[in-house]
Amino acid sequence: MKKSIILVALSFLILFGSTNIGNTGLAKEMPQVIVLFAEGMSFADLDELAKYPHVDKWIKQASSGALTIRTPGARNTPNGYLLMGSGAQALYSERSGTAYHPWEAVSAHETAGERAQELGGLDAVQKLARSAIVFPGIFRLNADNQDKPYTPQIGTLGKTLAAYQIPIAVYGNGDYDDVRQRHSVLFAMDEQGRVPVGDLSANTLIERPGSPYGVQTNYAYLRKKVSEDQSSGLITLQLSDLARLYQLADEMEPAQFQRQYQQVLSGLGAFLGALLEERRENQKIILLSPAVNARAAKDKALLPPILVWEKKAGGQLTSATTRQSGLISGLDILPTILAWLDVPVPKGVAGHPIRVDNQTNNAELGQQIGQVHHTYATRPAVLYSYVMLQIITLACAAILWMAGKRGHVRVGLERLRRGVRLSLLAMLCFPCLLLLEGLLPWQASGPVVLGVLIVIALLAAFGLEQRSLAQTTMIVCGVTVASLLIDGWTGATLMRQSYLGYDPVIGARFYGLGNEFEGVLIGSAIMLVAAVYQLAREGARPYIAAFVFATVLYYMVAPGLGTDAGGFLAGLVGFFVALFRLQGWAIGKKGLLLLTGGLVVGIAALIVGSLVTDQPLTHIGRVSQQIVTGQWEEVGRMLERKIAMNVRLIRISIWSKVFVVSLIVLGLLALWNDRFLRHLAVDTPFLVKGFSGVIAGSLAGLVLNDSGIVTAATCIIFLVVPALYAALGEQKDEHARPEWERL
Repeated sequence: MKKSIILVALSFLILFGSTNIGNTGLAKEMPQVIVLFAEGMSFADLDELAKYPHVDKWIKQASSGALTIRTPGARNTPNGYLLMGSGAQALYSERSGTAYHPWEAVSAHETAGERAQELGGLDAVQKLARSAIVFPGIFRLNADNQDKPYTPQIGTLGKTLAAYQIPIAVYGNGDYDDVRQRHSVLFAMDEQGRVPVGDLSANTLIERPGSPYGVQTNYAYLRKKVSEDQSSGLITLQLSDLARLYQLADEMEPAQFQRQYQQVLSGLGAFLGALLEERRENQKIILLSPAVNARAAKDKALLPPILVWEKKAGGQLTSATTRQSGLISGLDILPTILAWLDVPVPKGVAGHPIRVDNQTNNAELGQQIGQVHHTYATRPAVLYSYVMLQIITLACAAILWMAGKRGHVRVGLERLRRGVRLSLLAMLCFPCLLLLEGLLPWQASGPVVLGVLIVIALLAAFGLEQRSLAQTTMIVCGVTVASLLIDGWTGATLMRQSYLGYDPVIGARFYGLGNEFEGVLIGSAIMLVAAVYQLAREGARPYIAAFVFATVLYYMVAPGLGTDAGGFLAGLVGFFVALFRLQGWAIGKKGLLLLTGGLVVGIAALIVGSLVTDQPLTHIGRVSQQIVTGQWEEVGRMLERKIAMNVRLIRISIWSKVFVVSLIVLGLLALWNDRFLRHLAVDTPFLVKGFSGVIAGSLAGLVLNDSGIVTAATCIIFLVVPALYAALGEQKDEHARPEWERL
């Protein structure tokens, strides 16, 4: 009886499980990600695409952003694919070739499969049979990325998904004439250059006379393949019609280009609309480009757009990598796809999964990215002119001062001296004005921006001219420090837009305190405290110094604020020297030991603080993690990269010229004739003592940053400018005295 009951119960359970009785729905479908690579697409192309009504509604439903791709080489399509698929730095080489089906001929005597086996890419017939696509040049590509200041991880995406038995499918090509261009395989292949499913053949194209190179993407075929593919976790489509058109743009009659352009966009829009109409609930679709076209690059509009369609609609994309709404890194694509497919992110991947900032909307994105591109395009003109004006002003001031010491000054040159002194004051105000310029709702040309800032700086100089050196220094440095800290604590909006800030297009840094303003903050904070010592009551001085220095150091080191390890350590050195000198303490051996201990404690605090924070790992956090886990090879590569960057910038950067000129001027003031700095130390002893801290902070910034010459140059200005201003002022007072009194 018991056996009969058990058999009946088992039969009921089997029937219940096989018919889904009592279930609220069918078995959940596996997630699927579809990536559309519209090669060459820029924001201008996206705006044109949105003019088609059937496309505009889908674009409004997407989450969107701009994609910044920082490669170790040129900003081109293959390097973009390689970085996104590797999740780390990697460089494409032309010698490695492109991808093929194993049966495609690569020469008169060899197929791609045979070539791959010959080179060692496929060591067994079974592996060849399981690979729909092969990249025979994988070993050449790996060899070209060895002995670099970065760790290549080529094939990470394909390798990771293969380890979790998630198939990848690649469709489409960028072929034209006799050239085979299948760069999207660089994104999806595994470490041996293989892709299990896909079609790169002529099936993905149709012949169409009048189209660029006589071919057009076979959208009907690609749509059919996507619809039929229920098993692949990741499907990539290389859509190259726009790229082929831009390749021929300079050879085409303008009206013909416009006709072809509208035709290409119409085809792309119709395909996108159809794909989104048929999108299943388990599918997420990404539209992006690995690089913009040549015309957009010429206009300095280098950030390609990225659009994402998932369950949540609207909003701007962001990530923990950039911490900026509307901006993500190319390194974020790989961890995003893995997160969507419920696959753990492997070690060594620098990016973070993208997310939607629901507090923003897509309507603001175009203006925001337009401002980024405008700042990037005009930055060289503004900064180069600013730095050259710095050099000229310092040189003229030094020459006037030396001429005055020789007794060659005439009454007619007094106006020139006053003009140079005003220029020096304006120069001291300029870093703060370059920050506050972001408040202006404009997109002016570089010369206009520079001209307006010069006028404002000179007006400020006129207002400060009658004040003492200590008062002037305290006002200018106080406003500068306050502006930087207030902006930093409120999201660093102005710093991101500033010509002295970090550039999202270059992509070296996205948040925190950049090297330019790092030097400004260190130099101005030290001279602010020195001016306070010169003017304030003795009892309050140490407390004010401690408050200013502690606030600045906390801002620099906090993961959610400055996140600037090099700036924190450089500031620690500069503030230590300044405080000892201002307090009248002898540094000596004990002071040096104390400074060394402070640096060790500071480094330990950086490591611990970056690892225990609940925020995603920053660059400091990744390095700290590598140190703690003993990944010394990676730490060595990082140090090698930073040293190489610093040496390169010292050789080619215009900031190095500012630093050298500043050192020459400082040497003249300290050693020329009657050694002016000694006389200045009598009149304003605390300001001169503050100079020691500026020198220490500048040199520490030079050593402790990968772009240290920039920090050193922007920091030392807060020493050289006040000293020269005082030197020319002393000569003015000297010549104003009666002859008998001078005797």
